[in-house]
Amino acid sequence: MPLIEQIINTLSTWQKQLLPLTSASDSTALALLEQAAGELGKRIALLALEDQLQQLGTGYESSSRLCPCGQRQRFLRYSPRRLRSLCGTLSLRRAYYHCSHCRTGSAPLDAQLGLSARDITPGVERAATLLAAHLPFAETEFVLQELTGVALSGRQVETVAEAIGQQAEAAQQREQQAAARQGLPEVSGPQRQPPRTLIIEMDGVQVGLQDGSWQEVKCGVIYELSQRVEINPQRWELLSSRQLALRGEVAKFRQRLWATVLALGLRPCDRVVVLGDGAEWIDQTAQLLFPGALRILDYYHAAERLWAVAAARFGEGSREGEAWAQRRAAKLRGGQTKQVIASLKRLQMKTAEKRATQEDAARYLGARCEQMSYAAYEGQGLPIGSGAVESACKQIVTARLKQAGMRWSEAGVDAMVALRCYVLNRRFDELCRKPAIGFDWQEAA
Repeated sequence: MPLIEQIINTLSTWQKQLLPLTSASDSTALALLEQAAGELGKRIALLALEDQLQQLGTGYESSSRLCPCGQRQRFLRYSPRRLRSLCGTLSLRRAYYHCSHCRTGSAPLDAQLGLSARDITPGVERAATLLAAHLPFAETEFVLQELTGVALSGRQVETVAEAIGQQAEAAQQREQQAAARQGLPEVSGPQRQPPRTLIIEMDGVQVGLQDGSWQEVKCGVIYELSQRVEINPQRWELLSSRQLALRGEVAKFRQRLWATVLALGLRPCDRVVVLGDGAEWIDQTAQLLFPGALRILDYYHAAERLWAVAAARFGEGSREGEAWAQRRAAKLRGGQTKQVIASLKRLQMKTAEKRATQEDAARYLGARCEQMSYAAYEGQGLPIGSGAVESACKQIVTARLKQAGMRWSEAGVDAMVALRCYVLNRRFDELCRKPAIGFDWQEAA
């Protein structure tokens, strides 16, 4: 039966079955109609999809075809295949070829349609992966069926999402390898743009593995200073930024960071500001990749050292200690770094343990005096807190990989972290392309 006739019959059947359901007016009438219309749309979409697939044929080419091994694949039979799609279950009839030399087979129609080895369409693969980037696999199973009608188990969702995540990680590794051989581009002439100020923040967050151990995922966020806007007094928001993350060796993280700044178009004339909590790996990364950068120690980490000393000297939660810490923190923010350190050193501690806290804070702050000119930084509109990267740590890792009871394999961490970065950086279409249709429905009106 021609497609148009099938659609007309389907619509007629739908109207007859819907009439008794809508005869009684109640508060659920619109919800019922909306649900019924959605089911009708899916049924018509399935008819249209099946019709188009039939027109594509079976993929039969001839009695034989060239095999990748260089020999010939022979046509064996027509092989059926069922696929779960966003419109419903599809049945395909495909020509199947086999090579007796390398003992592999293929169905040309599968390659023509862009199908993977899984029994789902690219649309389902995209939907399941995007949901799994935000939700636990079991919750994705529920939400996917609720929104699309497609039934995948949590284990199937995990397999799909981690496979796409592995593709994301492999793509980033290729970008790293290409960037490792590149330096900053020289830009001159009339096309040269004014220098930019690029802020780079770094931090790390621990994630639990299946063997009970923990490993650090190093995270970074990069943004132009012009993209940082004050929405309320002392409340800032980033209009755009690029996030990155990597589990494992810091050397590999540096490669990824370098690839990212190159992709963002960093030039020798641009000003780089590196902001972190004073961790050794962050300081070394700044020195190796951006030796001329302005380095800022996160103000709140510096102030924490003052509060720790106040608790050791005056007692946890004491008013005297709180007043002492607040005054020194205000002076630190005001640019009186050396005076604050001197004041800290003058405190009399009663025990060796308390003196150790005092000495540790003095060493920490003293070694970073040049990174604590906070009044000058704020006068230039620069950030003094690493809130952007702390937010990135939560978005990339904590929100998805550190929920109750979660334990991961190393490969699972790498795949999901890479997937999260692609989604948060609005690069998901590079992994699971959503074709642009561009139909003009006004034409049919």
